[in-house]
Amino acid sequence: MNDYIFTILIPTLVSFLVAVLIGPKVIELLGNLKARQTERVEGLESHQKKTGTPTMGGFIFLIPLLIMGIIFGASHKEVVPVLILTYGFGIIGFLDDYIKVVRKHNLGLLPWQKLLGQFIIVAIFVFYVLTFTDITFAFKIPFTDITLDFGVWNIPILFFIALGTGNGTNLTDGVDGLCASVTAVVAGFFIAAGMFYSMTGVEVMASAMLGALLGYLVYNVYPGKVMMGDMGSLAIGGFVTGMATIMHMPVFIVIIGFIYAMETVSVIMQVSYFKLTHGKRIFRMTPIHHHFEKGGWSETKVVNVFTTITILACLIAYAGLR
Repeated sequence: MNDYIFTILIPTLVSFLVAVLIGPKVIELLGNLKARQTERVEGLESHQKKTGTPTMGGFIFLIPLLIMGIIFGASHKEVVPVLILTYGFGIIGFLDDYIKVVRKHNLGLLPWQKLLGQFIIVAIFVFYVLTFTDITFAFKIPFTDITLDFGVWNIPILFFIALGTGNGTNLTDGVDGLCASVTAVVAGFFIAAGMFYSMTGVEVMASAMLGALLGYLVYNVYPGKVMMGDMGSLAIGGFVTGMATIMHMPVFIVIIGFIYAMETVSVIMQVSYFKLTHGKRIFRMTPIHHHFEKGGWSETKVVNVFTTITILACLIAYAGLR
């Protein structure tokens, strides 16, 4: 029990308190830098009031996570790889946000620039893991004792998973509190899985992220005083990918990250169907959380339902641990 106090309870509480304490200062600083959200004219009318809300608020949960990572990084091999993916992806998102909201260039980073940046970060992650740890890139299959290892082919699979997860978390960040609430539940799953496999570093990082996100939600629940921006949402994608990879659980992302996947697939379906039918749509609007908003759901209801779905998905995933 004492071990869990230091690996779960303390990182969660400290990260929560740091996020809550720095939140007002971060929001004030972002406002002074004029790092403010601009909503699309063709977007939801109800979202137009978000224009001017400070963005790049990912700092609020990334700072306490980094503090915990520095404290525990030297003693747990799982920590540094997760930090590489989390903050590497976060830097790409920061550059995109900075160009868009501070320099006022609407397009931000070009798609190929984002993709190249993510490839470089994943390559650094792979190099570090292979060079400085004994962690492998094998895949556990849920509900079985099977672990698949494709050797060198694990690496391109990892690239695909990392890019897909980052895109999914980025698309999920479209409603106040949604991405943070869903990911807090996913972090809770990683805590439970870390306990199941006795991976102390996983418990620490997952607990730190849980506490930091809960602290961030103090300022991000509807009506949000700040938005995480691409910096925050891409960093979350890196975090989820990194945690799953070091636990040999990338396949589990399909289950625990069901909402991320649903958001991504809805966009792919909408765009593909629109092109094939020359203008027809499957959904009212995508990503799919906007479909439900267009149907009359409030932002709060979207967050509650999607978070509940994630809780159920994580319970299913936990049952699949072996």
